[in-house]
Amino acid sequence: MLRKEAQGVVQILRLDRPERLNAWDGAARESLRAALQEAQDDPDVKSVVVTGTGPKAFCAGADLTDKTIGSAGAARDRMRAYRALYAAIQSFGKPLVAALNGLALGSAFQSVLLMDYRVGHRDVRFGLPEISSGLPCITGSTVLTWAIGATRARNIAITGRFVDADEALQLGLIDEIVDEKVVLDRAIVVAASLAEKSPEAYAATKRWFRDTLAKDLDAAFEHAGAVRSSESMSRSIEAGVSDFLSSARRSVTRST
Repeated sequence: MLRKEAQGVVQILRLDRPERLNAWDGAARESLRAALQEAQDDPDVKSVVVTGTGPKAFCAGADLTDKTIGSAGAARDRMRAYRALYAAIQSFGKPLVAALNGLALGSAFQSVLLMDYRVGHRDVRFGLPEISSGLPCITGSTVLTWAIGATRARNIAITGRFVDADEALQLGLIDEIVDEKVVLDRAIVVAASLAEKSPEAYAATKRWFRDTLAKDLDAAFEHAGAVRSSESMSRSIEAGVSDFLSSARRSVTRST
């Protein structure tokens, strides 16, 4: 579910569930959180690049086949687990670069926005499609508002639409668009270059960004846990996810 590779002082963390568009279940999410902590503690690792396996997706966000996704009783624990992942990303004191090989949706989109730099190609797509599956978009709205302001964030969150690479570049959601074949190579170059900065100054700067945003993000996760704990929202999520998965299965059947 996660592969580690070394390119000099740069460690590559590769999400490795291509059959699920690299969507994360609890184990995959925890493996990334733990790997970031290990990289932070390893003096030989000066920076990290996160990417996905396969040509289709960096990460499709939460695995919608996870049976707990619509559970009212599991809602707060799920939000705590995602908060721990976001905290690991924000607390990583070394350069952290996203090499976007495809789709980045939902919590994956939020995660890359918390990273330091994003490199992708023309076919990369971003989105917060939660609302199209019956899920409220609360933490995503918070993170995206930081990035592009409330008006633009609201449009993306309430429509569930995708953002293509050109729009993402215009909005500042991606830093570079390069040829698909060199996305990872370019991300490694950027990560190595950022690693040449003063490690103390770099870490202190990142901590300040983390700390100034922490109160809002804590509140968003707390609110998301409370909202998703209600039985009415649980029914909305279960119905929306069921409809989405049924539609996806019909699309696969028609294409085979």
